[in-house]
Amino acid sequence: MPNADQLRAEIASVTDLLKKGRADRAFKRATKAAKKWPKMAAFPRLAGLCAVQQQKPKLAQTYFERAWRMDPANPELIQNYGLSLVQGGESEAALRFIARIAARGPLTPAQRFIHAMALLREHQGAQALTEIDEVIRHQPTNLEAHCLKADILDEQHRWNDAIDVLVALVETHPKFHFGQLRLAKSLVGVGRLDEALTHARMAFELAPTHPETLELITTLPDVTPDDLSRLEAQIAVALNQQPTANPQDDAMVHFAAAALARRGKDLAAELQHLDHAHRLLREGFQGWEDRSAQAFHQRLAAPLPLAASGSRPAVPRPIFVVGLPRSGTTLVERILSAHSSVQGLGELASVDHWARKSDASELQQAGNLAEFYIEHLPDLRPDATAFVDKAPGNYAYVGAIAQAFPNALILNITRDPRDIALSMWRAHFGAGGLYFSHDFKWMAAEANRYRRYMDHWDHLLPGRIQTVSYETLVGDFKPSVSGLATLCDLTFEEAMLSPQSATDAVRTASGLQIRQAVTTSSVGRWKTVEDHLAPFIRALDAELWPELGV
Repeated sequence: MPNADQLRAEIASVTDLLKKGRADRAFKRATKAAKKWPKMAAFPRLAGLCAVQQQKPKLAQTYFERAWRMDPANPELIQNYGLSLVQGGESEAALRFIARIAARGPLTPAQRFIHAMALLREHQGAQALTEIDEVIRHQPTNLEAHCLKADILDEQHRWNDAIDVLVALVETHPKFHFGQLRLAKSLVGVGRLDEALTHARMAFELAPTHPETLELITTLPDVTPDDLSRLEAQIAVALNQQPTANPQDDAMVHFAAAALARRGKDLAAELQHLDHAHRLLREGFQGWEDRSAQAFHQRLAAPLPLAASGSRPAVPRPIFVVGLPRSGTTLVERILSAHSSVQGLGELASVDHWARKSDASELQQAGNLAEFYIEHLPDLRPDATAFVDKAPGNYAYVGAIAQAFPNALILNITRDPRDIALSMWRAHFGAGGLYFSHDFKWMAAEANRYRRYMDHWDHLLPGRIQTVSYETLVGDFKPSVSGLATLCDLTFEEAMLSPQSATDAVRTASGLQIRQAVTTSSVGRWKTVEDHLAPFIRALDAELWPELGV
């Protein structure tokens, strides 16, 4: 029998190291103790918690599963393992796990919460909303549940309903930091920037060195000199505390510092902080570039999917806007959605989600994509004759899209890749799918893949893809917008000339920029940092980009 005092002392020691943010030492001690006491679930659980703090979700899953199997009825271990599956990107596995737990008896509110998270990740919004409402019914003071409900409503494009949930939350719990931060971000999305700044300031008061809060507030317009002075002081404090156990948090502080440097027109300092931020983040994506290259070759080697046939529910005409991130896809979507009969849907994940869930034979049936896509569309306005999906990465799936929707318009937005590279380097996307934005060589590899994809689809689908040049669009705006309307079989409307005035939500890195009037100020901006972009420029394939003369 293990000595109880020794066990308690060891558990306390590991826990203390975790509380002090020393996850590396805590992990080594927990795994060593797990070998010494192999039947004690506490140590693999602690190892899992260490891995969470180190931002290693797959490793956390391994240890949480080991702990759960030792004590499968333990609610805390069920919660740890289920949550690690969701956070590690394995939402389908999480749903299967929760179903297994539910077969034993009613789920606890904590387990329902995880179920709702997994359903949201699987884009099953209606079921997720039902589940989280049940959690809130049992636990009305579960503040995280209200935030998750707002996330689910966002997924359903019920932007204002999500904001209402968050407003009610912070009115009753004004010192709930995450609620204030979450509300500020939602308000940015719908262009209510003055209100966003108010709640961002509240979040800042509650947690002055919180990385995400610092990153958000430094990007907002209309911050005062006093705001900037206080932000500078707190960012300095946060930088002095680095490195911490969480590289993502450290990176966010550097993005905040870069934003301050950009405001002060200190280009050298800005680039230094951006380099540091991206260096921290790319460590978590080793191996992703090889997988992307492999997937690219598999897609190009596959035959064009069979065209969809048979009847299906009638929907407005789809307009798919594709291109590299920061190429102008958001601008084009906002121009089109300003039309009275067009509904902008932002970046829908449905095409990519379908492709990831399908096997090789299913990928060859474009009708499967059509059914899946239509089933997962958010509510559309009764008066909409067309909708816009501007997920940029859909350029990898243009063949399936064209075959699934014969009446769809496919707009390819082109822009000088050097300007794109600078814009991506200045952005923090916070999305694993855009891993390549953290390394100039990865970025160039993705740009080359994008150009090869579009050449491939143009060859297989002549006439189906229409090209829109960002430089032409912003440089000769009114005629270009009029031409875009004609291209999309729309009657030109004056509102299309003011995309910054649209009230629909923007949930991308362009959310703040798109609220400004259209200018040519970013065209050719790469020249100001040409030496810094040299690794990217050198890695561009000259045969693919002859217009650049690289």
